[in-house]
Amino acid sequence: MEQFISRITRLTLTAAATACLGLTASACDSSTGTPAPGQPRTRASAKPSPQPTVTPALDRQAALELIRHYSAVNNQANAHDNARLLDTVENDALFAMSVGGYKQDSGTPAKDRKPYKPWSYDTATARLYIPKFLPGTPRWFAAGLTQTGTKHQSLVVFAQQPDRSWQMVLAPDLDGMPLPDIALDAQGYATAVAADGSDQPGFDAGKLRTGITDNFATGGKNSGQQFFTPTPASRRQTGIHDKDIHRLGKKGITAFAAANNVWNTAYGLKTAGGGAVLLFAHTHTQTDTLAPGWQLTSGPDTRAWLGRTPRTAVTDTFVCNDAALIPTPTAKAQLLGYGCELTGADGPPATPMIRA
Repeated sequence: MEQFISRITRLTLTAAATACLGLTASACDSSTGTPAPGQPRTRASAKPSPQPTVTPALDRQAALELIRHYSAVNNQANAHDNARLLDTVENDALFAMSVGGYKQDSGTPAKDRKPYKPWSYDTATARLYIPKFLPGTPRWFAAGLTQTGTKHQSLVVFAQQPDRSWQMVLAPDLDGMPLPDIALDAQGYATAVAADGSDQPGFDAGKLRTGITDNFATGGKNSGQQFFTPTPASRRQTGIHDKDIHRLGKKGITAFAAANNVWNTAYGLKTAGGGAVLLFAHTHTQTDTLAPGWQLTSGPDTRAWLGRTPRTAVTDTFVCNDAALIPTPTAKAQLLGYGCELTGADGPPATPMIRA
């Protein structure tokens, strides 16, 4: 055993001495085989890992084909209120809004419904805003679209799903406002920016949701005027507040409030002026509360949820798509447009008394 250990020791020393051959005495400590103090160590060089590169979410032709496919399937689904079919091309807040519309239709007899009119987006005039992404990053793109034969313009978002399919998730109307000037690189691709304030505190969709809710709830007296400069879209929201809070007169009161919003994913695009366009969804409620001795009977919009049972109060829930321009990170936002759909209604039953 001792002889075995001794032999290993000699072999180790011999190997160490060999490693020092050809080196000057000052550069090597022959007792250890390591560079002397102050001398650089010799290390094997390693090739640096290649840096991941950004690539477009998809090419332009594929984006246009997605838009055409969406229009075709949307028409097929809407003609028969087929939510299962629509679910193949829509998702998130937009799908919730569409299903809410289907639910409303179910409260109206088929003979009383207006015939469905097919429509489509005009891909010939589409403005595509396709960002580039790092590998593994969720992919999406936006498009400025006009309905064929009209000037009705929307700024829509398609997002790639976990199964790699593409679905439209937002489609806010622009209320007659022009498309924002989106920054494009030399190849014509857009730049995505964080819409949660993580990169630029001013680009925060959560803050804008608060301001929009205030437009409905107070007429924009608080965070509405703090976060937004007036535009036709924001004036429409404050106008709804100003009109509806008085519509019941002495029979009751109407109040707007924020509601649980489960669609918190927001999308941002860099503008040519260094600002951003944010695309997102919000949810709010409108509650009508009747004075004692009065009751509400649901109309065609809420009948699918409430039937014909009289109510002492009714809370309507709306899901909305919003588009806002923030000229610079420190500037107030401009609400470019929005669209809302009734997605639910509820309220306590009442004994029939006096009808409002």
